[in-house]
Amino acid sequence: MKEKTIKRINLLILILFPIILLIFSVTFNIYSIGTSNRIKNELENFTNSLSLRMESKYMDMMTLYFKEELNNYAIANEFTNLVKEQVRLGITPHFNSLKFSIDYTMKTSVRNITYTLLFISVLMFISILVLNFTNNNLTVSNEAYIPNTKSNNDNNTKNKAPNPISNVIDSSSSDSIKFEIEEMYKNLVKEMKNSREEKALEIIEKMFQLDDRNYLALNGAGILYTKMYSRENKEEHFTKANQYFEYALSLYNYSENISNNKAILYSIKYELKKLEEDYETALIIFNDALSANHLDVELINNRATLYSVKYKISGDENIFERALNDYNEIIKIDYNNIYALNNRSAIYFNKYKNSGDKKYFDKSIEDCNTAFKINSSEQLYDNRGSLYIYKY
Repeated sequence: MKEKTIKRINLLILILFPIILLIFSVTFNIYSIGTSNRIKNELENFTNSLSLRMESKYMDMMTLYFKEELNNYAIANEFTNLVKEQVRLGITPHFNSLKFSIDYTMKTSVRNITYTLLFISVLMFISILVLNFTNNNLTVSNEAYIPNTKSNNDNNTKNKAPNPISNVIDSSSSDSIKFEIEEMYKNLVKEMKNSREEKALEIIEKMFQLDDRNYLALNGAGILYTKMYSRENKEEHFTKANQYFEYALSLYNYSENISNNKAILYSIKYELKKLEEDYETALIIFNDALSANHLDVELINNRATLYSVKYKISGDENIFERALNDYNEIIKIDYNNIYALNNRSAIYFNKYKNSGDKKYFDKSIEDCNTAFKINSSEQLYDNRGSLYIYKY
């Protein structure tokens, strides 16, 4: 009677404990999402309130000095709009960056806690299974020594089916699938570099049929849709690429390769849409990745290229210096890096167009010639000109 009671208690724990953890995990995620939304709303309200206060104070101050000029309605209206625009340009990008950082931190924390709870649940489940299995063995051993029942127990033991725990799945099949996906991924990279999207999509579909959670499949799909987005400027391609990168990051915690490719996606979107929030998002991801590996030439090149696009759009000289410093650092590490040479040539040419200073034109030509001498067969530029390095 006592052994049956123990088994019932173990079975009850086996059922209830994972359910309780699952309920707690779902509740925690819902609460975290609500908290994140409240923080975003509070930041949004604070940003708007701060902007309005600054506009009001700034207008009050300027009225003291330009009272007579502001009596003219047209001038006053133009001046008011200028104040509002400048105040919001000064505040909004920083708060957008803050909102992204808070959202990224909370998502990471929620994901880590959820995985911990799931791990504890699985561990508890396995532990109870082992306990039940041990108790069953002890019961069989004890029954074997009961008088007048030994022969029956021996016969029952002979007729018993094999223990299900010994019926493990052969791992060779998963290894063969992994190898097959790796071979398909090599072909996928070739098709993407040759701009054969239809062939690449067929390979992606086959990879997902084998394993829809595979790292290479998710990374390849993200890169493919990023390239399609850069050429066709279709929002659906951006959405798909972003979803693949987000899913990969949720499965593999932190991946420098995925983060690099996701930042490229937002860099391309900034170049196409010219939205400051996309620039801030890409820059934050690049900086986070570089904080862990500050000598990664691919990451440095991609951040510099983002700066180069920003300079082309805004003409900000500080951004030009940042891009130039990054490209110079890469070329110091690897003088034969044709990606950095081509990109530095492009930003020198934009500098020449903005300033009219011929020395930048000469520097641009010099970098082009150097890259051509290093590798004259490599076609680096795509249709738009910006040159990022994907992490395949």
